[in-house]
Amino acid sequence: LPAEIQWRLLPPTTVSTDSISLAGLLEPWDEVGGDAFDYALNDGRLQVALFDAMGHGLTATLLATLAVGAFRNARRARVDLPRQYDAIDRAIAAQFRREHFVTGLLLDLDVGTGELRWVSAGHLPPLLLRQHRRVKVLAARPATPLGLRFTEGRAPVHFVQLEPGDRLVLYTDGVVEARRKGQFFSEERLADFVVRASTSGHAGPEVLRRLIRAVLDHQDGVLQDDATILLVEWAGPPA
Repeated sequence: LPAEIQWRLLPPTTVSTDSISLAGLLEPWDEVGGDAFDYALNDGRLQVALFDAMGHGLTATLLATLAVGAFRNARRARVDLPRQYDAIDRAIAAQFRREHFVTGLLLDLDVGTGELRWVSAGHLPPLLLRQHRRVKVLAARPATPLGLRFTEGRAPVHFVQLEPGDRLVLYTDGVVEARRKGQFFSEERLADFVVRASTSGHAGPEVLRRLIRAVLDHQDGVLQDDATILLVEWAGPPA
């Protein structure tokens, strides 16, 4: 049941235009770890959310479902990133009384200019791949995980100017903390894999297919948590 709810929650896993492409992949753990993602491309803006709910099983899935629903509702109300954060935070806190939380990333990309803004709710930072070889961790001062209602004032919004061809990698801890004999897959291994796959000219969906295969192989085919990856590429301003 948790997996059924989780799969039905996801949007189409790929979208592509002349200027932007997005590919997402979620490989569920047997017990379901509460990962989810959502996005919308409207009026020249790409808005993306990635969530990782506390716990596992049905509770984690319900947490993720509530986070995605609150994100969609706030997004359609056309509020900015801090108010999207507040809306999701309030919704989870109201239902779960600060006993559970969700980490996440909220992103807003201006497709015409490449201006990217994002909010981190206690989540792992995005990776920026430039010219298929340079990788930068987009470190950010995180807000409190969603549902705990401890952030004072507006959630901090961070900014980066993308260049044509830049790729963003968003992921959950089930990717980098995949382990075999105590050895983590790690951010370094993730970055190296994406660089090599991108240099080989693979499109985003194929990069993710190969990457999730590598994560599974690293654990001898047995996941210990949901593994979720999103790859966003900005090709440049529309013609």
